Amino acid sequence: MLLGACLFFAGPQLIMVQSTHVQVTELFHGETLAVSEVAERSAQLDEGVTVNGTILASSALTGGPSDVQMFVADDANYQKWVTGGSPTYAFQKDVSGEQNFSFTVPRTSLYHFVFDNRNSPVKKKVMMTADLQKQVTISMPDERILYVAYGVVAAGGLITMIGALRKTPVRCA
Repeated sequence: MLLGACLFFAGPQLIMVQSTHVQVTELFHGETLAVSEVAERSAQLDEGVTVNGTILASSALTGGPSDVQMFVADDANYQKWVTGGSPTYAFQKDVSGEQNFSFTVPRTSLYHFVFDNRNSPVKKKVMMTADLQKQVTISMPDERILYVAYGVVAAGGLITMIGALRKTPVRCA
């Protein structure tokens, strides 16, 4: 029974298992941008993180669905784009109405979410919601050891009861 008690109290802290979880962090929540020509939001992103989101582009005048170009670039490529160079985008999409997007961040950097409306004379309203999904590995106590502890305690209790019932009487001389 003593072994079972030790397993019950110390076992889960001594025997750990690795577990992978997806950690979700909100990046932008319903952020509304007025896009006459270009609008930009930036965020520091880590390599390997998945960015999921929804974009709703509408005409600022009528409120009806509209279209806008969206791209995401790291800081170096964003600076290339600003100066008229040829950048490489982490993500690029022509958004019409409401659309979902998803991409994996190629390397850790400051990333710029850019909405380009220079091809349209109509001002746009863009609402963006995005979150980060990162897989993290954590060590957790192994709960299976508790089942072993219950079994050992039960077996020890049973053996103790049998021993007590079969106790040999001691005769006094």
